[in-house]
Amino acid sequence: MNLEEEITALARERGWSVELRRKHGSRIQDLILRRGRLILVLQVKDLSRPAGPRAVTQAKRDCEEYIRYLLEKELGVTIIPVLVAPEISERARRRAASYGVRHYSPSEIDKLLE
Repeated sequence: MNLEEEITALARERGWSVELRRKHGSRIQDLILRRGRLILVLQVKDLSRPAGPRAVTQAKRDCEEYIRYLLEKELGVTIIPVLVAPEISERARRRAASYGVRHYSPSEIDKLLE
């Protein structure tokens, strides 16, 4: 039995509903545990070495994507991250594009809010 299976069995035994390796949005979350109004988004690493910073980033991104899925698909809410700044460097522009962050100058905000 692998670690995901062990956690699934334990969670079900303790009254949690479990979604195993499902895609929500653009990412696949290892486990989604629900009990009442609490949801745990688990990134499971069953490695012979300690999990590193990339695993933490992956867990964070999986959770963020699941939140986005819940808001958009289940509640009909869209949230868009926006950076307002007079200028943005090319490096920041590339990072914003990879993160889905939109950039507007202060003079463009009026149009955005129409």
